[in-house]
Amino acid sequence: MRHNDVDGTDRRTLGEIKSYPTPQKLCGQIVSSSGWPYKDKDNEDFYLKRDRALVSLLYLLALRISEGLRLTRKQFSIDQKNDRIKVESIKLSKPRKKGKPRKHEYRLEAWLPLKGEREPFTRLVMDYLELLGPEDRLFSFGNSRALQITHAILGIPCHWLRAYGEDYLYEMWDHDILAVADYVKVEPRTLQEYIRKGYEKYGAA
Repeated sequence: MRHNDVDGTDRRTLGEIKSYPTPQKLCGQIVSSSGWPYKDKDNEDFYLKRDRALVSLLYLLALRISEGLRLTRKQFSIDQKNDRIKVESIKLSKPRKKGKPRKHEYRLEAWLPLKGEREPFTRLVMDYLELLGPEDRLFSFGNSRALQITHAILGIPCHWLRAYGEDYLYEMWDHDILAVADYVKVEPRTLQEYIRKGYEKYGAA
């Protein structure tokens, strides 16, 4: 079932995901989109880079919207030894275990790849980070605008990007759901809602 906010924001459920796009297809959609139609044409290039960085981060790091919007420039550093960008101390929006009281919990680090098929997303993020000062927040808007931006670029809700990102890691990490759950800091049972079951693609054992 599809739900809509009063502002028209799409709020489709995970059950409506019909297919999970390849990184190449998803990145192609991002770079080919003209994005949100901002009236401030003088800063249009800045806004486009910012919005592409937002959707790329939600996908690469499998973030909740609120987690992505709290990021600051100083959390990012280059890890040349491992060909990646390290993102440190991501504050979680929900406690890892259901039923536990909300408190300050963090993903101590996460990574943006500097090689491989998802590297183009990292480049979109870096294009934007180069425009910021070391103490700047990446995004100065709230959840509603983030939803609108994601829908304008990809036509999907933000939480679908989280599902795409978690499913990709699940496939790349040999279906190790415990490793993915530990990386994104959710319970494995919760993570199962975000990844493809996909038993049909396997033959008889």
